[in-house]
Amino acid sequence: MTLSVYMPESPFDLDKNEIKKAVKAIMNGRIKPEHINNLEIALFYPQMDDKSWHQILDGRGASKAYQDKIYSEPMVRLLTLQALLIPKFLPDFLIWMQTAPKPDDCWESCHKLQASILAEDQKNTPSLPFLPRNINDGIYSLLSRLITTPKSSPLDSKIKHKLRGLVHDKVYIPQLVKATQSLLNEKQGLWSQFYRVYFANDLADALSQIPDLCEPGIITDYSEEKAEFLTHLQPFWKDPRKTDKKYLPLAQLFEELNFPHFATIFYQISTGNVPRNIFSQVSPRSGVKKGILFKMTLIRQKGWGDHLHSALDAGIDFVTENLILRMVIGLLLVGGIGLTTRGIISLIANQSNKALEAIRDEKIATVTAESKSQQTSKTDTNNPETLTDISDENKERFHRTNEAIKAMTTNLTPDITQLETEDKNRIGIREDVHNNKEYIVLFCVRKILELDQNLPYGEIGKYNERWQEFSDAIRKYQEAKGANTPDGVIDEGSRTQKWLEEDIRNQCLNPPDGG
Repeated sequence: MTLSVYMPESPFDLDKNEIKKAVKAIMNGRIKPEHINNLEIALFYPQMDDKSWHQILDGRGASKAYQDKIYSEPMVRLLTLQALLIPKFLPDFLIWMQTAPKPDDCWESCHKLQASILAEDQKNTPSLPFLPRNINDGIYSLLSRLITTPKSSPLDSKIKHKLRGLVHDKVYIPQLVKATQSLLNEKQGLWSQFYRVYFANDLADALSQIPDLCEPGIITDYSEEKAEFLTHLQPFWKDPRKTDKKYLPLAQLFEELNFPHFATIFYQISTGNVPRNIFSQVSPRSGVKKGILFKMTLIRQKGWGDHLHSALDAGIDFVTENLILRMVIGLLLVGGIGLTTRGIISLIANQSNKALEAIRDEKIATVTAESKSQQTSKTDTNNPETLTDISDENKERFHRTNEAIKAMTTNLTPDITQLETEDKNRIGIREDVHNNKEYIVLFCVRKILELDQNLPYGEIGKYNERWQEFSDAIRKYQEAKGANTPDGVIDEGSRTQKWLEEDIRNQCLNPPDGG
């Protein structure tokens, strides 16, 4: 969000008449920057709570439209605005639209309003915190409602959806899940753009902090909507064996939104394991059966190969007997005409030996790959045995380096701001983080230090192995630059920081010959 606004200097500058004018103009489709600015000014004041907003919006007929199911275009715009201003109302608003006689018409009006606000937004440059804050809280309210609403209710649409990876199951998607997908997938939508640019990072950070939320005071640092959602999740980190199927809609939602990291967490919570196709997106190494993500242990769902390996481990005679029995039955069913008893036995022996050899070869290959991968890979976030909590000494070294990277971000911001969209695409920056300066700087740091872009920066300050890899790359860079005492740390204001800033400008943000 990049809305421009004049912030009042005293509480006495709050003019409810201006707020009412803005609400009236927006519900009638006349959206101007000053209308959005007036709403932002109002959100600045603590006294503009949900009750105050309801009074103003009800003056235009919001409650009546909701209760009496009035789906005219002005009313849809008015309730869309209410969902922006009162985050807790967002889930009810989506269900209200889904139960309309013509839901598609409601969605079209809702999307047009969002697109209009975004269009006015692009005409301004300063960043504002309040409307985006509400959007963030509204999404948390949606997620909380998805896990507290019963799976089946009179309002649920009977749409069957086969969850990818759960081949044994078909489930009904509650109406709210479908509506949430529509909201967050809309290309020109306020909620969808904010979700991909900011909310996804916010949720990732929150998930990794859940194990620490039992400490006094931490939970109070979050908004009511965010705190409620995280509170529901705390028990699953305290007891990894705990599962609850009501979280399955969240797993499906994040899978549909192409956020496999979140999908893995909620599959683990809801079913006790993660479908192989989703697990492989988070851990591309073959043969890995367990992993750690956001401090939660993930277990890959077993496939046929795993079951065969288990049978082989349990006893080769058992497997042989079952293979022979199945082959005999198969031959009898298809009609082993013309085959002598000796021929049948010979065929069975050959086939069973080939099957057993294939099983052995597969098992040996898997074990060898796992062993080799564990020995050679230090960057796999899904290998719980290789990760140890960062020591106090390394934590202090990371803190010094992190402060330097923050300073680099500040210093490089003018260079990043000048980049065009095509420049960011050429560099390799994902479209959903084009406006995230911190991400761009970290991307360039990894590039200059010749590190894997998949190395999660958030884990460098948590695990010794992550820090060591990062520190070794810094030390190698310092040695190449001719540093007298390469120490593997970037100190704020140091020569290493200045070297990196220069190389980022020349080799990453503005490489020679556009390469």
